[in-house]
Amino acid sequence: MKKLFRNIHLWLSLPLGILISIICLSGAALVFEQDITQALQRSIYRVTPPQKGAEALSPEALIECIQKQASDSLHLTALQLSHNPEETAFASFRETGKKRLSINPYTGKALGWTETYPFFQTMRKLHRWLMDPPPSKGEKSVGKVVVGITTLLMVFILISGLVIWIPRTRKALKNRLCVSCTKGWRRFWYDTHVSIGFYSTIFLLVMALTGLTWSFGWYRTAAYSLFGENPSASVHRVDKGKEKPRKDEVRITWKDAQPSAPQSMKGWFYAFHTGSWGGMFTKIVYFLAALSGGVLPLSGYYLWWKRTHKKTTAKMSARC
Repeated sequence: MKKLFRNIHLWLSLPLGILISIICLSGAALVFEQDITQALQRSIYRVTPPQKGAEALSPEALIECIQKQASDSLHLTALQLSHNPEETAFASFRETGKKRLSINPYTGKALGWTETYPFFQTMRKLHRWLMDPPPSKGEKSVGKVVVGITTLLMVFILISGLVIWIPRTRKALKNRLCVSCTKGWRRFWYDTHVSIGFYSTIFLLVMALTGLTWSFGWYRTAAYSLFGENPSASVHRVDKGKEKPRKDEVRITWKDAQPSAPQSMKGWFYAFHTGSWGGMFTKIVYFLAALSGGVLPLSGYYLWWKRTHKKTTAKMSARC
């Protein structure tokens, strides 16, 4: 049985290893995107209350302030608030995509537009589409399909790797979790490959299984249904008329509230895919796991080359 899993692990990893490294390393670069962006744009994300215990404006009052300041060509669709008194509110518009307008929750004054840095834009395109984004949201592209198939097969690679190196004794387990630095490079990279695989497999599996919901509609439907939610209910539809929506038509959400239906499933899948569900600690763990996921194929290539080279050398010596 182990021979079968060893063949699955090898023959899937050889053609897909480089792609897996690219997906994992670009994913690692995105783990702290929000933290870095907010630190560099502090005036957009943070606000000082006018006085201790000051009350923020009501959502209705904020919506009125936003619509007075926004251009007539923009249609307000959502308002995100926070229970943290030092965080700003954010207004989303139909025409601006993911770009949002920061609002002082105490005065209703617009503070500026959020900005995504080119480095993170490139990493996102690489991570999700291999630099080949779909022409529009919801459509397919070659890059998107390749990433989806690679991620799906990565699940089999991880499971087969776990089966191959699962220890039978406590001593074997100790060897699996340790890296020898005194027995040559091949042993070092073998121990590194096995031990890193053991430490990071569970997190890489979570990332892969949740990430597939953005690659395949059939998978998203199955995954959402597994947790008892209708995925079609998670799609927020807005009126496509030219007039601005009334205040009661603007979707109001709370940044630090628990995800609630019908948005809950997408929110939870995103949180478990990015590691944001547990704060900074889980983000660090996910970063290290994604980094490990990028290194594992490279160490695997090295071990395969050494083994192949050794066999070739042995055959040549036998012929001589």
